[in-house]
Amino acid sequence: MHMQRDNEGIRLPKLLGLAVAGATLLAGMVVLPATQASAADAYGFAAEDDFVAGDLDTAKVPQLTVTKYLSLNDGYAPTGSANDAVQLNSNHDLAPAKDILFNVREVQPADGKSLADINANEPTSYTYKNNTIYAGVTNGQGVINDWYQGDTSGKPTDTKLTFPAGPNHYYILSENTAGSYAFDPSNPNGIDQTKYKTAVNSFFGLPYATNGSDAQQTRGFIYHLHLYPKNVNAQSFAKTVQSVKDADGNVKDQTTATAGDTVTYKLSQKIYNEGTAASNDGKLDVKELKGQGTDVRLADRMSSSLRGNPATIKADIRDSNGNKLVDLAKTDDYTQDLATNANPARLNDTSKKMFADAPSDDVTYWVFDFFTTAGASKVQTNAATSVMELEVTYDALVTGNGDSTGTGGVVNDAASDFSENKGSDGKGKDPVPSHTNVTNAALAFGSVQSKKLGYPALPDTEYRLVKDADSTDKYLASDGKFYGSKDTVPSNVQVYKATANKKGLVVFAALPIFGTGESKAADKTVQNTSWMLVETKTPQGWRNPGIPFGKVTYGDVGMTEEGIVQKYGRNATLQPNYDALNFGNFDAPVGEIGTETKLMFNNVAVSKYLAHYKTTDGDSPLALPLTGGRGILLLLVVGALIMGGALYARNRRNNAVRA
Repeated sequence: MHMQRDNEGIRLPKLLGLAVAGATLLAGMVVLPATQASAADAYGFAAEDDFVAGDLDTAKVPQLTVTKYLSLNDGYAPTGSANDAVQLNSNHDLAPAKDILFNVREVQPADGKSLADINANEPTSYTYKNNTIYAGVTNGQGVINDWYQGDTSGKPTDTKLTFPAGPNHYYILSENTAGSYAFDPSNPNGIDQTKYKTAVNSFFGLPYATNGSDAQQTRGFIYHLHLYPKNVNAQSFAKTVQSVKDADGNVKDQTTATAGDTVTYKLSQKIYNEGTAASNDGKLDVKELKGQGTDVRLADRMSSSLRGNPATIKADIRDSNGNKLVDLAKTDDYTQDLATNANPARLNDTSKKMFADAPSDDVTYWVFDFFTTAGASKVQTNAATSVMELEVTYDALVTGNGDSTGTGGVVNDAASDFSENKGSDGKGKDPVPSHTNVTNAALAFGSVQSKKLGYPALPDTEYRLVKDADSTDKYLASDGKFYGSKDTVPSNVQVYKATANKKGLVVFAALPIFGTGESKAADKTVQNTSWMLVETKTPQGWRNPGIPFGKVTYGDVGMTEEGIVQKYGRNATLQPNYDALNFGNFDAPVGEIGTETKLMFNNVAVSKYLAHYKTTDGDSPLALPLTGGRGILLLLVVGALIMGGALYARNRRNNAVRA
């Protein structure tokens, strides 16, 4: 199974600070303030923290878990209790960061300094105590539970490590951006490093000496420390997934999508409220709002795999902590255009577009223009913090119509342009993009013409999935069942199809691999699929292959949705075993596809191409020259004439014999 994921820019809520100052060191250990809790909860800590009151247990081996989330906001220190997971998981603006490498080194004060002088971000304040490098890489949940011996570059080897027991062990946790696969150019789901800030270092003791939050401030040690390093995505605009609901309206535990589900999205644009508003600094300040409908343009492009619901649109202004400051009303405070499939223009240069041209007309653009005079006045009057968020939320149905843009399955692209989106020269800069996806199962291949024509693209071919070769007129739907043209399809069910875009790319998205329909599993595990592919529409003048192709089958059978997300990330695109999808005589070898025709699906090269033949071609694997009815009619007419001539000749011979 292949996987892909797109990164999301997000915003971290105000968390409790981590006190690491040496002035509060007791018993040679760094003291960590407790998160909000009560004595009934084991002195205010979660059970996962393994807090034990009393003296240090020198035989107890400590553990370290690191969780990395991405955020739009600066200024948040790392925290140190598993209780924080409750706050973080409830904040839907957060997304775990996968494939980030962290290193941990044991340290001691530099010459002439004490533990109280150690600053994790000042290398001159400490030295390394030994040569051991602990290395861990975040999984799809952004978590590191296991640590390995790092090589000289800090990358993990196969040797698993544990942390030593006993007192006086202090560490620096640092993010190894250079060694992280998340930023490797070959990673199709990598993080855009130009919009990313590396997490600041953390200094801590392990085990961790601290006080409980009970009335007695009970003294003890944390033996399983949970760290949430400061994380920042530095862009001014982002699109995030707030939730995914199934066809029955239930919120899913994981961000996996099947056709028929509903995704709630949020667009977030930063607006500043600083002392002075400098021109051409790329930061839109409230003082710069003119209220003429050209302060901010937010545009969202949805592929055919998504259909937005206009009734769910909401817009508001919030402070940096997520508190609502202003409700914004359509028409009164902003305008919107939801009825266009035309690429919208930029604000600062109307001769250019917000997006690169889509390879399909089956896309929908939603455009929001802020602010009217009244809207600008509302924002300026209620500006309460130095950084605010202009937010737009809405729901979108996951359809069965595939991904017409061919960029990741259940995916859409948003962009922001604003009056201050300019360089120091005063010229407009490109819109700020944001690309979102949710974990979904996809199938991607190319639709091309025949070899003698050089395998150019053949757009507009349509495909569906069937159960087997005996039921090629019953098509796969989101409930895992198959429906024919005369069958009644339930209102909350989507029937899958995929149409080749202008580049010839065919993509099925949000396929039901997680135990849906008759094969539904209690734990929503990956099912053992074996669908077949059929071509249901072919452009005029081209032959439909007329046979089913197989098979479409996925790996990780039996793995739960949670396990899939942890393994691949919560924005992964799962793809089948393409070796099992056999096009036979209609296969166009990928090595013979020309550079101008070769396709990419979410930054990965497409490996399967289905070749087509014209109705006039005599070398088609299926050589019946059917041309939509007229061709067979001509054959019948010619056949009738031949047979008529033969009968006429035989009758003449018979008559001659009788004579």
